[in-house]
Amino acid sequence: MVLLKWKSCIAAITFTTISLAVSKSALALSLYSVTDLGNLAGEAYSYATDINDSGEVAINTLGRSFFYSNGSLKTISPLPGDNQLAVTGINNLGQVVGNSGNSNNYTGNNPFLYSNGLTQPLPIQDAIPYAINDRTQVVGGASGLGPFLYGDGVATSIGTPGTVAYGLNNLGQAVGILNSGRAFLYENGQTTNLGTLPGDTYSQANDVNDSGQVVGSSGLTGVNDSRAFVYSSSTGLQDLGRLRPTDLFSTGLGINNLGQVVGFSGTNNNFFAADGNSLRAFLYSDKTLYDLNNLIAPSSEGGFTLTAASAINNNGQIVGRGAVNGELHAFLLTPISSVSVAEPTSGVPILSFGAGVILFAALKRKPDSKSAAIQQRS
Repeated sequence: MVLLKWKSCIAAITFTTISLAVSKSALALSLYSVTDLGNLAGEAYSYATDINDSGEVAINTLGRSFFYSNGSLKTISPLPGDNQLAVTGINNLGQVVGNSGNSNNYTGNNPFLYSNGLTQPLPIQDAIPYAINDRTQVVGGASGLGPFLYGDGVATSIGTPGTVAYGLNNLGQAVGILNSGRAFLYENGQTTNLGTLPGDTYSQANDVNDSGQVVGSSGLTGVNDSRAFVYSSSTGLQDLGRLRPTDLFSTGLGINNLGQVVGFSGTNNNFFAADGNSLRAFLYSDKTLYDLNNLIAPSSEGGFTLTAASAINNNGQIVGRGAVNGELHAFLLTPISSVSVAEPTSGVPILSFGAGVILFAALKRKPDSKSAAIQQRS
């Protein structure tokens, strides 16, 4: 059953090396405690998709979806008649969006809003909602409308079929990918093509903060050879690079109102791999890219290898997925202290990259497995 589209597809990899010089200085960074949300769910495969400023988290597992708050999980039920679901976004009101379906009689993606313990349908046919803001506006992609903006009971198309909206801020600005394979920013009825980094042919935007800063990836062909970027109207696209010289791609998935970015960097195009050998979650802060695994407090390691960070709230809490004991678990990072970290003094190699996106192409299944699972933005 087709439930939830990845934001990427397999692409060829090419190499072009440039360097980014960084100055030597000391930065005050937080160390983080790790909460294993996968252990709370009691399943071997789970990932967190979004977090709000209260630390509430939307989580998917192989068979279920959860709302995490104050140390406990609540199961989110699919819509009546459906037996599978995926959750994608959460706002500061604790409202969650997602979609459900019936694996025995699949008739399309059924978008829903979960609020106060109730799952209610959204009046959009065969659609996947990806983000919700504090005005209860929702964006996503639908087979009929294309990219949509939903609010006050009405869904409005904001583009052409094949275009998908992935992120939304509280001002109603939306971002995503055009059907031409370019990142876009939508505001006040106007769509701006954000273009690509120099030499690239592909880009996608994944999130936007309340200052209009956009995060995503740009590449030669797609996400599998990509570099993360941050965009603003004053600077254009800024290349964030990759964590390690050997990494083949990086992508930015979330940004908070402080301009801090999270995502992942690595070499393994199985973005949901549980071995933890080739993927690393990153934090971009103060113009520097950090491996989040190096910022875990020693007392809180718990055997985790953080492989991807999907969202960061305005308090600096981060959610995503990581490998632990051969399983893939959702995690929550919470800042607990500050340390001084010296920036690297030498150039950091950056490689060119790429990937493509096709709406409604992922099954609810674990990679390299025949068992059901929902996958959400790489």
